Amino acid sequence: MSAPVAASIRPTPQPAPKGSGGWIRRLAPFLWAHKRNVFAAFGVAVLGQAVAALTPVISKTIVDDVIIHQRRSLTPWLVLLVASGFFGFAMSFIRRYAGGRVALDVQYDLRNAVYERLQRLDFASHDKMQTGQLVSRASSDTALIQALLSFLPIMVGNFVLLVIALCFMAYYSLQLTIVALLAVPAMFFVAVRLRKTIFPASWDAQQRAGEVAGVVDEAVTGVRVVKGFGQEQRELDDLADAGADLFKSRVRLIRLQARFTPTMQAIPVLGQVAVLGFGGYLAIHGRLSLGVFLLFSSYLVQLVAPVRMFAMLLAVGQQARAGAERILDILDANPLITEQPDAPNLDRGDGRVVFDNITFGYTVSDPVLRGFSLEVEPGETVALVGASGSGKSTVALLLPRFYDPAEGAITIDGVDVRDVTLDSLRNNVGVVFEDPFLFSDSLRANIAYGRPEATDEEIEAAAKSAEADTFIRALPHGYDTVVGERGLTLSGGQRQRIALARALITDPSVLVLDDATSSIDAKTEEDIHETLRRLMQGRTTILVAHRRSSLRLADRIVVVDKGRVADSGTHHELVKRSALYRALLSGPGEGVDDVVEPVIAKSPERRSGVTASAWPYHQVDGTAPKATATTGPPRVGPPGGGGGFGMALSATPELLAALDKLPPADDEPDIDVAFEGELKDKFSLREFITPYRGWLGIGLALVAVDVLATLLGPYFVRRGIDHGVRVGSQGALTIAALGFLVAALADWALTITYTLITGRTAERLLYALRIRVFSHLQRLSVDYYDGEMAGRVMTRMTTDIDALQQLLQTGLISALVSLVTCVGVFGFLIALSPKLALITGAVLPPLALATWWYQRKSSVVYAQARDRIAAVNANFQESLSGVRVAQAYTREDKNISGFRDVNSDYLASRVKAQKYISLYFPFVLLVSDVAAALVLGAGSVMVRNGAIQVGIVIAFMLYLDQFFAPIQQISQVFDSWQQASASMAKIDELMAISTSTPESLSPITPRRLQGEIRFDNVHFKYPTAINEALSGADLVIAPGETVALVGETGAGKSTIVKLVARFYDPTQGAVLVDGIDIRDMDTTAYRRQLGVVPQDAFLFTGTIRDNVAYGRPDASDAEIEDAARAVGAHEFISRMPHGYLSAVSERGRSLSAGQRQLISLARARLVDPVILLLDEATSNLDLQTEAEVQRAMGVVAQGRTTILVAHRLPTAATADRIFVIDDGKVIAVGPHPTLLRESPRYRELWESFVSEDEGEAA
Repeated sequence: MSAPVAASIRPTPQPAPKGSGGWIRRLAPFLWAHKRNVFAAFGVAVLGQAVAALTPVISKTIVDDVIIHQRRSLTPWLVLLVASGFFGFAMSFIRRYAGGRVALDVQYDLRNAVYERLQRLDFASHDKMQTGQLVSRASSDTALIQALLSFLPIMVGNFVLLVIALCFMAYYSLQLTIVALLAVPAMFFVAVRLRKTIFPASWDAQQRAGEVAGVVDEAVTGVRVVKGFGQEQRELDDLADAGADLFKSRVRLIRLQARFTPTMQAIPVLGQVAVLGFGGYLAIHGRLSLGVFLLFSSYLVQLVAPVRMFAMLLAVGQQARAGAERILDILDANPLITEQPDAPNLDRGDGRVVFDNITFGYTVSDPVLRGFSLEVEPGETVALVGASGSGKSTVALLLPRFYDPAEGAITIDGVDVRDVTLDSLRNNVGVVFEDPFLFSDSLRANIAYGRPEATDEEIEAAAKSAEADTFIRALPHGYDTVVGERGLTLSGGQRQRIALARALITDPSVLVLDDATSSIDAKTEEDIHETLRRLMQGRTTILVAHRRSSLRLADRIVVVDKGRVADSGTHHELVKRSALYRALLSGPGEGVDDVVEPVIAKSPERRSGVTASAWPYHQVDGTAPKATATTGPPRVGPPGGGGGFGMALSATPELLAALDKLPPADDEPDIDVAFEGELKDKFSLREFITPYRGWLGIGLALVAVDVLATLLGPYFVRRGIDHGVRVGSQGALTIAALGFLVAALADWALTITYTLITGRTAERLLYALRIRVFSHLQRLSVDYYDGEMAGRVMTRMTTDIDALQQLLQTGLISALVSLVTCVGVFGFLIALSPKLALITGAVLPPLALATWWYQRKSSVVYAQARDRIAAVNANFQESLSGVRVAQAYTREDKNISGFRDVNSDYLASRVKAQKYISLYFPFVLLVSDVAAALVLGAGSVMVRNGAIQVGIVIAFMLYLDQFFAPIQQISQVFDSWQQASASMAKIDELMAISTSTPESLSPITPRRLQGEIRFDNVHFKYPTAINEALSGADLVIAPGETVALVGETGAGKSTIVKLVARFYDPTQGAVLVDGIDIRDMDTTAYRRQLGVVPQDAFLFTGTIRDNVAYGRPDASDAEIEDAARAVGAHEFISRMPHGYLSAVSERGRSLSAGQRQLISLARARLVDPVILLLDEATSNLDLQTEAEVQRAMGVVAQGRTTILVAHRLPTAATADRIFVIDDGKVIAVGPHPTLLRESPRYRELWESFVSEDEGEAA
């Protein structure tokens, strides 16, 4: 039994090869990795149960030879009984601890294996995966396997108990054994039927759970878009729909379980009835002693709990099988990008790069590059220019082998990149992606991400090279400042500078910059370029350029058009001979004389219909998926074409056929979604379950009646012995047996009924809880998401609710039955013999003391485990989001090690809890053996004295089995109970968090606004910052006016946009729209009059159509196409395989950055906003496309108040007025010509831009 610490350093097992057997055989290596504990758990379980099987034999001997015939001494047998109890305690402790360790270690290994496989999978594989589904598999599915494994040792022990029991039963009465064995084929038949239906139903339920997780994941990661368009209710509706599908699937599963599980449990009870009837008949005729009768009855009672457990195991086993298949689906996924076993390292060379006739597409039918050829000489800097979607970023992704071309070859220094190790290749090629992903860690760690061993001096030098040192030192903790997930607590320009520093510190021989400065102001960019010129000397550099200023860095410019090199040369050469190049540079004038007056574009003619070829409904089954976490046909993607939805387990024909045979899942939750989504004063579990108390009460009442029916069994046994067998009355025996039969059938019917009632009620309760928690998440302001990792938020909606679901569905009823049984049994014991019951009650005080100790110790550990599993989920989810950066910087091994550490911490907490379980519950069984000894010892004396009849002693023994046997089941439930308690505490904490942008008590619902915006002495500080982002900002924007915000990165421009959108509230001062403080308006109604295009163009999983229509889901196809045309997005959309119905993968990865921005612009245009907020909305567009968009947006902006954050100053110069922002204040306001004359700061910014332009032109 190894220590938890060792878990983090041992290698992770891998499943047996695909095709080597079923899921059990394939997961065997995970068990074999812990063979010592496996052998200990199973071996001790067998030995312990073998000794436990002797207890009825000892009891039989005492009844026959001590109590009735008085042939033997009582003391040795009582000592033997107590000794077997102590031996059983030791065996049970070892079995529980070792078995629990195996289950937890396998869960740990499986989670590690999933993480490792996902870290190793290439970009193409990740393009087809959905984070919500993957999180569900790593958490919920591994938990199901852990639950199954925790059952197995005791079930093997119970099998041994069954074999030994049958041997003893056959030895004492072969006839009665044959009668009892009639239950076995019946149980086998039911088990087979259960298996065939439960697996497909479980698989379907788990798929639905993954879909719910997907909805939550996208609503959390896309929270700024959700709030920007006031679509919280839409997300809640989508969650309600996905939750309703999950409810229907789970209720169907409950109905199927209710059909088979109670039958499985009733069969051994019917065996007891047969033993009473036939065994009593044999006893009356002198062919069976009462001791043997007790032995048979005891064995059958002992087997009732294992049979119940076996029935539960079949259900859990099928769920675990579905979970295992889903996990194996990930572990079977093989990366397309692999290296040869004997691949050499790529040595650092001169850096000559050759693309030789490259053909590549993200889908086979839609190539992005077509015969692309390019040679880059050592130390040369080549800039790639081209329209959005022309293939520039694809070229950047092929060089480090994130994808492989379908045809052609890529070489570095004459070596094919496919022939060398991936690590050495990527160590030689530094990449700065167009999306600057940062991790939730310190800035120091983010910069040193690719070189963790870098010194502080090297880190600071890299930051200075990227012009990041100054703003970093101004942060609260300097380089030790921890940024939020994805770095969203920083501005877009700040994130880009950190990403650039991260690449520079690795000192690669080839540098690839994919639009690395698109969100940086001209002055800062100029400083960065000065440093880059020095750093790029002698270093081969490929840069994807959208700004003309970036071209100044290039020795040569390559024009890319439709996946081919259209031309190549210097700026002057291309200007002279390339019409395409001239068009690409024909953006808003980037010279000082080019911009004087804004250009008002002519409004495009509105089309009444749609382009039929762009709406091929007949090719996609007539409908389009919603832009949320919806499973659909898996498709491949990314940047540039065709996306994919969630990765789902490939359903085999057999599985699909089994699903078709299932009854329809058509139950409705009957929950008032609007009520559950309303803001409540406080949340408490007691208040929450109040609406369900009626059905829960009925269920509990049925449980109580069922327990009463169960407890009548030993009563009828006693009646049969005392009034039938002892006096030779066959009639009395028959009446007792019939009474037992009626009680058994009543038990069966009641179990079916309360399983349906409590199961459906529990699912309704869980559905309502998901709605309530998710609606609260929707109310929380953006600052909550800034400080909370998405993985931790997901834990509240997945792991924590799953813990409650596990308790309600598989444990709570079992625990209630067990608890009520214990109380009922003690009541029957008192009714049978108060004196003997009092003697037996002597064991209760130590049992109560042990229970108090266990609860006190375990509750602390479970709370700790809940915190640690949240850390595991957060790490897992962030690693998925940043997996491309991890592979670019060869961080897979280090990330895997880090994940193993947090996973190991969680394992340590669970192992500690397992130790407490392993001490407490075996102690309970020891107490039961002591109680049996007390009953037999005191009972024999009382029978000898004539105080009671022997039937009462036998009934006491049977009742004691029923009193302590449920404790075994409670032990399985207690773990779930503690986890659920810890989870509910976390949910309580979440529900207690209040939003920092609360609704007014009497909110004003604005009619159509005019759009006047006023900032009145606005101060604002981000929650985790020390310095103010805005410090006394005053500004007035007239209705319909277009204003531009300019200033250096981090000056406060985006903060103004966020305050207008009410993502945050000012810490001082007020933001007024049409003279009304926006804090007094209904926030959702206000936001629905905004059109927001954030810096990060977030798109949802689904289709292009639904992403454009996100703010107006009821928009017609014609309106959607008009919006796309208005912003210049229609052309690229119509060229895609399925036009507007083309799939978009998670976060829009199936599209280029420029295409994502165009769709975001169309999304904002469609809502017909009064106020348009454009935060660097065209930073990723080529100049030609930007010019077209600017002209179109000039039309869109007519009559609307428009605020645009611009780093390209010619873009800002077209505005009616420009606000110069510096250090959180508005320091100058006016039109472009006026500011050039009167504002030194604006003139400095403009001259920085112009000098870049002139330098390039020179």
